[in-house]
Amino acid sequence: MPATVTTGELTEQYGIRNRYGQQDNWFDIAVGEGLNVAVKVVDAATDECIRYVYVAENSSETINQIPPGQYYLKLAYGHDWMEQEQPDGRTVGKFTRDAMYERSTDTFDFGVKHSTAMVNYSLEIKVSRSAHTSNFRTQEIDEATFLK
Repeated sequence: MPATVTTGELTEQYGIRNRYGQQDNWFDIAVGEGLNVAVKVVDAATDECIRYVYVAENSSETINQIPPGQYYLKLAYGHDWMEQEQPDGRTVGKFTRDAMYERSTDTFDFGVKHSTAMVNYSLEIKVSRSAHTSNFRTQEIDEATFLK
């Protein structure tokens, strides 16, 4: 049975140790009609996911206080979000219908530590079951790569 999940940050039960910066650097994510999107913000230097959000179709979410550094995104698109608890106690969530997965080929630079400059990106994702467009470049990945 699909889980009820609302637009916003997914909790640490997903095994993500959320990291926050002192400055108000942010990603604004706007999703159009068609599919829901789960977005992981991944540190390009360590491949560690620092934030994980769910954005329902026709809605938007802002990920605030991104720490300085360079990041790429992992994206999952689909319907019917399902959660399953793992033996180690962490939860795995995924779409069970119309699922597809991507990784941004663009890297988003949020500056260096101890800088006073704020850095912000507005990401637009327009999706449908057969195609989608965004204002950043992506490549297809498999489910296992997204879940790592």
